[in-house]
Amino acid sequence: MLEVGDRIPDFALRDPQREEVTQEYFEGSIGVMAFYPMAFSGG
Repeated sequence: MLEVGDRIPDFALRDPQREEVTQEYFEGSIGVMAFYPMAFSGG
C-alpha cells in the first residue's frame, strides 16, 4: 500500500490519442490516480 508522499510505481498506459504516457509525464505535478477494475465487467 502506498502512503502519502510515496513515489508511484513505474507504469505505462495509453491516452485517448493512443500515445504512451508514463509517470515522467506527471513529474512535478500533484494528482490522483484511480482505476476501477470491475467498471466494465458487468460485476
